[in-house]
Amino acid sequence: MKGSLIKKFEVVVFYLLTAVVALYIAIEVVELFYQFGKAILTPQENSPRLLVTKEQTAMVLPVFFNILIAIELIDTFNVYIEEHSIKVQSILLIGLIAVGRKLLVLDIGHSDGITNIGLASIIIALSVGYYLVKRPEIMTKSSKK
Repeated sequence: MKGSLIKKFEVVVFYLLTAVVALYIAIEVVELFYQFGKAILTPQENSPRLLVTKEQTAMVLPVFFNILIAIELIDTFNVYIEEHSIKVQSILLIGLIAVGRKLLVLDIGHSDGITNIGLASIIIALSVGYYLVKRPEIMTKSSKK
């Protein structure tokens, strides 16, 4: 009885979290289209770019990556609720997307060297981890050919 109640509670929390993340995705999609439309429709006389300036791109791309992260979170929720396990590959992928988003927003030229070294270390660690997790899958695909 107790285990069944906990499982039901988990499922309710899962659906609530999924609903919140889905609402967040919907809002971010609207924000993405708004920012992108505003970037295209706002002329920039002093910009060497044709349609979208570097500053406008810096406003649009993080929103795009937020959407990707939220979609991966929903996928991770689904896997957890179905299999009661969290796939390390999904967590590493979410981390890589988040770091990529951070790199787009960060002005590397104005950040200190320790920050840059830290980001590089995180990228290397996540990439190596993703490779090590994905490697058995790659090896079995290549051996079948």
